[in-house]
Amino acid sequence: MAYLELSKKISSEVRSLLLERLNKIGYTGDVLSNTRDLKSAHEIDKAAVRAILRLLQDYNVNLFMEGFKGKMNEDADFSIFIDPVDGSLNWDRGVGDPCIVTAISSKNEDIRFKDMEFGYVEGFRSGDIYYTQNKKSFFISKLTGKRTQIMCKGVSDIKKATIYLRPGYGPGLAKKQVERTFPLFFLCKDIRAVDNAGMEICEIARNAADLMVEARNASDFYNVLAYPILKFAGGFLTDLDGFLLDNEPVNVDRRYDYIASNNKILLKKVVRILNNFKMTKKFEYENLKFEV
Repeated sequence: MAYLELSKKISSEVRSLLLERLNKIGYTGDVLSNTRDLKSAHEIDKAAVRAILRLLQDYNVNLFMEGFKGKMNEDADFSIFIDPVDGSLNWDRGVGDPCIVTAISSKNEDIRFKDMEFGYVEGFRSGDIYYTQNKKSFFISKLTGKRTQIMCKGVSDIKKATIYLRPGYGPGLAKKQVERTFPLFFLCKDIRAVDNAGMEICEIARNAADLMVEARNASDFYNVLAYPILKFAGGFLTDLDGFLLDNEPVNVDRRYDYIASNNKILLKKVVRILNNFKMTKKFEYENLKFEV
């Protein structure tokens, strides 16, 4: 099956839908099914799911999408996982680089992270594309039109590292993130994050950043759906204790705390810092003292 062409077709369908809606109503701010929950489904998510269902109705696949309960076939040709609009909140607000994320496994049952052999990410605002082919990862810049194979070559020194830390989605989730990752805010070179997990994982894969930590117990499987691109670029996806997720069964209903990194030495250093802070519940930096 030509996974790349199918993924491009799906992306084009969703992009057309988003642009049509944008031309009609503009950036509208938060359009949520539950205005009290920033992680709830958005109107654009629902519309994108409907469009993809129409597009794939004649394909014999196991289909999983964020905001969709899933469709299973015993004799499915392959299994496809899609986050139609990763960064829905950013799209509604007109910020960041919301994207579509697709991952595919040729297996139709008992799928584990390591079985995701194809990945595709396309930024709806930037137009940048990341995808995998023959166990390699590639980046196509919309600005230059150039295709480049990407290989992880991140820094090993935390003082030189750019880290994506994710305190967004309200005070409750910010509290969880800070309680688990506080020292990293002071030990790394730079901190970024706009809560576009798919695009951010790809940026780590091409060394635009070095590491990301999610510790809010708020990310579902679709937030790590770009993993094939990181993996085939030579990167790592682990739990907060540093154990690889490769052999973990795919569970679209589970919440994942994780670390994505492009350097094994940096990953080990960060795990030690997190574990030490978890045990001592204390951190001091110059004249600042923090206790959990």
